[in-house]
Amino acid sequence: MENNDRNQPSAPFFADTHCHVIEGRDEYETDAGSVLRRAGKAGVARMLLAGSNIPSSAMAVATAEKYGDLGVFAAVGVHPHDASTVPSCSVEGMGIPRDLSELAGSPRVAAIGETGLDYHYDHSPRDQQKTSFRAHIRWSLESGLPLVVHGRESYDDIIRIFREEGASGTTGVIHCFSGTKADADYFLEAGYYLSFAGPLTFAGNGALRDLFHELPSGRILLETDSPYLAPVPFRGKKNEPALVKIVYQTAAEVRGVSLDEIARTVSANASRLFRWGDPYSGEEAER
Repeated sequence: MENNDRNQPSAPFFADTHCHVIEGRDEYETDAGSVLRRAGKAGVARMLLAGSNIPSSAMAVATAEKYGDLGVFAAVGVHPHDASTVPSCSVEGMGIPRDLSELAGSPRVAAIGETGLDYHYDHSPRDQQKTSFRAHIRWSLESGLPLVVHGRESYDDIIRIFREEGASGTTGVIHCFSGTKADADYFLEAGYYLSFAGPLTFAGNGALRDLFHELPSGRILLETDSPYLAPVPFRGKKNEPALVKIVYQTAAEVRGVSLDEIARTVSANASRLFRWGDPYSGEEAER
């Protein structure tokens, strides 16, 4: 990535480490570009677009390549909701399909995912979710790309599969973390980062804020999960990366630091994980 005055963000700069602002995706089909540009004007200088199946992963890569000057990168993978729609990632298949794995060859791809387990909706049978998740862990181990993990009402099984598959041999992020201190302790020990989104701002999530306050600063990330989970006072509306500043403001308040300090902390953490360069230090992406 070029490193010149035109592309240097003004401080504080924000990283949205998980969003779905993808051209061709229903929620942003006609305005993804304007949403990404609006984020850039709001100080968001790094964004990770997470794929959820083969078509959306391909669109995420294409969007990241098109808007690379805005600091946009992609993650490619199959969401647990979609595990049953990709035969090679289900119990009938033989691992990651070639047309998905080939997407990781793009220099704009910074991670594998999102993958994981979702027992709240069970849109795919749990055995297929587990098989897909295992395949993604192995892909991460083989490729050296970090893993983006989705978990909902499923952390016990995620931890069990982590142990069985040796997931501590790679690294990654538990996105939109909502687990217990014991869950957090396990993932931190395994070498993973914990990311927090709009729910950190919700009034009823005092326990989540208490946990966030105690986490080591070198392992925290922040995100929007756009178009979902808009922070207060936009809760219930369509989310977008420009609103990640609100998550950062809440995070700074909870940890008792300045907005600039939390922005610099998350920037350094995200750059270390995704190897996409830290604008604060002028580092270029390791692609």
